[in-house]
Amino acid sequence: MDSSLAVLLTIAGGLQVFLFALFGRFEVPRWKVLSKIGFYFVLTWILATAFGWWSVIWIAGHPALGVVAHAFWCGNHGIDWRTCEPRDEYLRLRPWRGDSFANAD
Repeated sequence: MDSSLAVLLTIAGGLQVFLFALFGRFEVPRWKVLSKIGFYFVLTWILATAFGWWSVIWIAGHPALGVVAHAFWCGNHGIDWRTCEPRDEYLRLRPWRGDSFANAD
């Protein structure tokens, strides 16, 4: 494995661990976590192999876009983006109502 590929995958892994520590408790069902992280790493591997250091745009941009979109949506609805409180209001308003983390804690 090329050393730059290893560094890029390490950066991606560190970022995923950090973001999962912050927001992973909200992800339900739990199998979605593995599928999302798997998709992220497969695409990171492909982009890092094809574009080298330019893949940092994907590595940092994809999670950053998700955090910004979440914070913007929560802010528009009067919800704290870090804790999703008030939780009842968050659960009522979110567009992906099929899954619930109400009993996940």
